[in-house]
Amino acid sequence: MKGWGFSCLIFCAAVCGGEEVVWLEPVTVVAPSQADLDLLAVSTASDVSIITREQIENSGAASAPELLQEKANVLIRSSTGTPMDGQVSMRGFGENSHLRTLVLVDGHKMNQADMSGISWIEFPPMSIESIEVIRGAQCVLYGNHAAGGVIQIRTRRGEEAGFYAGGTAGSFGYVQGGAGYGGSAGDVDYYAGVNAFQTDGFRSNSAARATVVSGGIGWFVTPADTFSIRASASESEQSYPGSITYEQLQEDPAYSSNDGTEGAESRSALATAIWSSHRSWGSYRMASGGSVREGEWHIGTTYAENDTVGISLAPRIKWGDDDRHLIAGVDLFYDELDFTDLHPDNTDYAQARAYLDRTTVSPYLFMQHAFERPYKVSGGVRYETVRTDNRYDDYVDDQILPTEELWGVGSYANPDFKSSPDLDPANSYTGVIKKEGWAAELALIREFGGSGSVWLGYDRLYRYPTLDETASYQGYVLSDPLNENLDPETGSNFEAGGRFFADYWKGSLVGFCLLMDDEIAYVETDSVKLNMNIGETVRWGAEAELSYERAVWGASARWSLVRARFTGGADKGNTVPLVPWANGICSAWVDPADFLRLTAELSYVSEQYQGGDTANELRKMDDYALFGLRANFRLSNAADLILSIDNVTDAVYASSAYYGGFYPGAGRSFRVGFNLRY
Repeated sequence: MKGWGFSCLIFCAAVCGGEEVVWLEPVTVVAPSQADLDLLAVSTASDVSIITREQIENSGAASAPELLQEKANVLIRSSTGTPMDGQVSMRGFGENSHLRTLVLVDGHKMNQADMSGISWIEFPPMSIESIEVIRGAQCVLYGNHAAGGVIQIRTRRGEEAGFYAGGTAGSFGYVQGGAGYGGSAGDVDYYAGVNAFQTDGFRSNSAARATVVSGGIGWFVTPADTFSIRASASESEQSYPGSITYEQLQEDPAYSSNDGTEGAESRSALATAIWSSHRSWGSYRMASGGSVREGEWHIGTTYAENDTVGISLAPRIKWGDDDRHLIAGVDLFYDELDFTDLHPDNTDYAQARAYLDRTTVSPYLFMQHAFERPYKVSGGVRYETVRTDNRYDDYVDDQILPTEELWGVGSYANPDFKSSPDLDPANSYTGVIKKEGWAAELALIREFGGSGSVWLGYDRLYRYPTLDETASYQGYVLSDPLNENLDPETGSNFEAGGRFFADYWKGSLVGFCLLMDDEIAYVETDSVKLNMNIGETVRWGAEAELSYERAVWGASARWSLVRARFTGGADKGNTVPLVPWANGICSAWVDPADFLRLTAELSYVSEQYQGGDTANELRKMDDYALFGLRANFRLSNAADLILSIDNVTDAVYASSAYYGGFYPGAGRSFRVGFNLRY
């Protein structure tokens, strides 16, 4: 596999351009829109990609992570190989990288208060209007989790009336289908849809299924004011195939290390409401949202119920136009988690419960000023304070079950049983943790008319520990069950970049240096088992995109290069695990006929150290390259047919690995899909 990296680079040098990721120049909003969440044009001092509705329909993608990987070169790590999961990684973050990328859906934060991943199944591609990927630290405008970047998902709306339907069938028992309708009546537009999928999975014991219903109403109250409500609900099941050894990966990547009983079920709901208004002096927006997730999961000997609630309120006001403005806002969040650790011998009874809630208040200011053209300066500050209330009730083990098993004889009544067991004082705890932090940014931009721009920027960033990084309640014993000394991550990001537009060419190049002071990682020794601030790290990197597009053919390439090193602590000089030095995607397309587009894609991920291997002693994960082919047939103005082959060469590779346990990626797969519009 070592030669694949050079093959990819040669391929990229030969082809660059296309429609896969679209660069947009900053756009001045002249009329209100349901998607107008930020009250400012796409930032000219950031590396931004926009995935449009047309690209989503033509991609045949099964999930949002697949769209992000194929259309924006966002690195995705999966532990199941299905569309249900995927941990995003941006700007060289490795383990738990999803904690350093903020994901917003219609303005509402989808990142959970604990370490659990994004529930991507809640927004299937058919329900997505567009995706905006903003790379680099964005903590001033977006706050916690935005250390590596922001992914904004805007769901479909009914401004374009009509019925649509689509479906896909493919390898490993994959079947997906959905339908929806949107329209308008006077000043109100509406949309409703349903989507369902199921798969047996590439690996044994990796079956998954899900059903999602969604809808929304938008009201154009006046020519300058809009109000919209969007909601969705989903239910899903996912089996966990577990990790395997490197030798098992090479022999049979579809092998499962468990007996098929491990997995999770969840039910979730999301609702958002947005009021936006434009005035002669500027604009304002009030965004609010609420999400609920109820889940049960089984891993090893742990059976648990995990229920979470998230509520957000985010008013923002802007004075001025897109060239000169001041933005002021405050983000308010409330997160609640109720965790029940069920007894492995009888899951009708709990052996422990955790009650945790977090309140966040975060005001901020951001400004941009245009001097004599072509120069602009922008910057801002944010302050954030967080209060977390922690309570963990661990019950006396002898008092939990009403009956106990006597080996070889049967069950008998437990004389110590109590319907309300006593708390074990050695393991139970309560406590309040308060933390605060701040972010800042400053950027200088020079524009070249309609041909591009360059910028220099600085960001001070932060990321708060999650609930289960500070508190032990899921059965994983920590040296200190309530780790009050764990500080927020902080860092400084220095960036220089530019983009250009010329005839058929588009391109961008960004270089960055990210210095982290208090990065958090799990540390396990003979005397310590804690999430700790491990010391200083540095990430040097560059991201580049080049595209060329003509009437009937084009090509594109987007690459990320990064070196991540420990610069302090016991692992000084070592490479940060789960950070490949290079990953990229290249594509080329041709239209041999008016009704047909043929696309070839090549993605590459270099070798990287396994998760947890801060000492760089374990076998590295191999590099890999994946080839894909797609044919889009335009049958009519209302119907499309999509044929695709993923991983054409049936490459064997690991999407992720931890401490010698590898999680294989999917092998060669075939899909056929269709889209209907009326």
